[in-house]
Amino acid sequence: MEEVRHATLLQGALINNGEMIAVKNVYEQTLDTHAPITAEYLDVVSKVYAELHTRKNRNQSGEEVEQSTFGDACSLLRPSGSILVLNRPPGTSRMITAHALLAHLLDAGVIKEAWPLSFGGSQYFPVKRLPRERQRGYVLELPPDEVGFAISETFGATLVSIQENLTQRDSRLVVITTPDQWRRIGRGAPNGVAPDLGEARPTDIAARWLKAEDPNFPVDEWLNLSKIEALLREQSPTEVLGIVELMREARRTAVRAIAEAASGLVELQRRGTEAEANTSVAVAEQADSVVAARSNWENELYEWHEEPGRTSFQRNFLVAASVLRGASVGHVYAKAADLSKQIEKDEVPVTGQQAPGVISMSRAIKAVRTSDGILTFTRPHWDDAALEYFWTDRPLARVPFLQWLAQAPLDEPKAALESVERQDRRALAERIGMFAVRWAVRQRRQEPLEEIVRAWHEQATKGLWPLAVDLVDSAAVHPASASYVQSMLLSWATRKEAALQLVVVLVCTGKFGRMHTGKALRRLRHAAQSDYPEVATALQGAVRTLWKDDSVREMLFSSIVEWCGAEKTRNTVGCRTFAALAATAWPESNDVPMILDRADANGDESFRPPEAGLVTCWRTLLAQGTGPTGSQETETAVFLWLDAALRRPRLMELVLTVLRKAVDVRGTAEGRALRETLRSYAHGWVHSTGRPLSADREALRRELGARLDEDLYAAVERREMSVKIDSNTEESGDA
Repeated sequence: MEEVRHATLLQGALINNGEMIAVKNVYEQTLDTHAPITAEYLDVVSKVYAELHTRKNRNQSGEEVEQSTFGDACSLLRPSGSILVLNRPPGTSRMITAHALLAHLLDAGVIKEAWPLSFGGSQYFPVKRLPRERQRGYVLELPPDEVGFAISETFGATLVSIQENLTQRDSRLVVITTPDQWRRIGRGAPNGVAPDLGEARPTDIAARWLKAEDPNFPVDEWLNLSKIEALLREQSPTEVLGIVELMREARRTAVRAIAEAASGLVELQRRGTEAEANTSVAVAEQADSVVAARSNWENELYEWHEEPGRTSFQRNFLVAASVLRGASVGHVYAKAADLSKQIEKDEVPVTGQQAPGVISMSRAIKAVRTSDGILTFTRPHWDDAALEYFWTDRPLARVPFLQWLAQAPLDEPKAALESVERQDRRALAERIGMFAVRWAVRQRRQEPLEEIVRAWHEQATKGLWPLAVDLVDSAAVHPASASYVQSMLLSWATRKEAALQLVVVLVCTGKFGRMHTGKALRRLRHAAQSDYPEVATALQGAVRTLWKDDSVREMLFSSIVEWCGAEKTRNTVGCRTFAALAATAWPESNDVPMILDRADANGDESFRPPEAGLVTCWRTLLAQGTGPTGSQETETAVFLWLDAALRRPRLMELVLTVLRKAVDVRGTAEGRALRETLRSYAHGWVHSTGRPLSADREALRRELGARLDEDLYAAVERREMSVKIDSNTEESGDA
């Protein structure tokens, strides 16, 4: 059982080839700073990690020689309090290198646990965020810079303080950044924390991953082929893993073809089938298909498309089969007819026998039908290449194709008497979503993802809307797509379209919000000015979700105060976000507003909203007024805060002081309106329908009223004094 479990984990590690960060769910776990990186995952990393090498050393003949730098990096991290900065571009095995280093330290007993560390939402990394536990190894990935958000240039100097704290706790830290960012923020860092560790050899990367996936894979035979060696040469780790997947797919296809060809004659054992697929001739042929796949089979696809007698329905059937991989042939057939209607305005008579049937169409596109009616291609990457060919070859068909693409997993071909199970529909949607992400990033165009978000939001009852959100969220943190998708989210946040703004808000509470809180808040600020009720509701849910993370509270509250203080945003994003925290109690405690959950704690280092910021926010909330145009949330907030003051004595002074100062805008019409609004809500807190009379509530209301009267009297007295001084000045002047 343990071997099966490990094999499953390893399989998961090999399919996520973007940043070489292995198992998808474990990668998501590394975003959660409340859980350690599992030893099981680190064991997988150790098996697939290809060590970095440098060419800086020379042998006795004066020739440059490669030397592994992994051991040097491990030695640098052994001393207590050590920090190692990996300043490398995305896609160059940064994360897996960090995890491999921690795996080595864990095996050597230098550390007891490996943990991810969140940078948080501020441009500064507060040293107090470091956990107090001993003998830990941490990975801290710095959020990329963008316009409006950049890590402070003092970060390098901050590492000195971080190192001192790590030393006290016998812990270590690996920081992940980029060369450009490190040049800007690295000044003042301890000497030697960012060594040049060289690069991993592409053949080493390929060999480690191939052997880890399948011990029977003829690795040496494949990698010794000149065509494969040339294909791998000078490729980044990300590209290498793409080639590795093509090699695995080519071999799987060959094994399957041999087994299917022999199934009618004699039942071959698996080993015999694999042995035949592993012959030198077979490997060479498979390698040819890998080389062709890397060029997207363009020559072969051109010949197929231009073959005499080729029909548009056959071409559309190839596109549909490529998109709907894993769907039944009947489903593909029906969707191909829909595609023909969408892009050519041509109704294909598929219900009768005039048009070619599924058998003819399957053979036309050179696909194999399995026993359960699923189409498969005999060439690796053929389906993706076919879509690439269509997109390049038919630019004027792209818009209707994208509309068809978004609808493809939503409807069933009822005419074919076939149904698509929920899990199959989700699998189709995931493939379509990945295609849309890939094209959006590659072409730097938002349309593919926009179409999916619109369609899946409009038909949310079909169950694909959460998948659309997760799709964009994952793309916003994946190294291969993060940069473009994050800029796309910023653009969507300002678009007056419910589906686009809603997905921005929801993504800002997901993986993207946890990793890049500062950037998420910028996008929330724009989306919060939306006129759509569902966006406003989602915004408040997003603020509550983010508030649950202690590490982001300070920056979140600072942003809310800024929004409440600015004329442009105070009545939209400012009011809505503050109300989300001020008018809502924690589920486990119905008498304390979320924003005050730590305000009465003793000896707690957690963030507490400062009084001045609360005053600014309350002034904005009370400005909504009373009556039909007032805010129900304002009334709820006043009631909740006064209840908290009554039930939690340590909160009473804070509540009364904040409310008092919020309306203390002396000598202005605004001050009079705020004061009367607060008095009205306080009166309702005591006397409103459904609230039994209480001497304690009445006493607290009178105390609040007395303080307001005191401020009012002070304002009048000050005004009279000012008038008297002005009068005396005038008399002196006359004299």
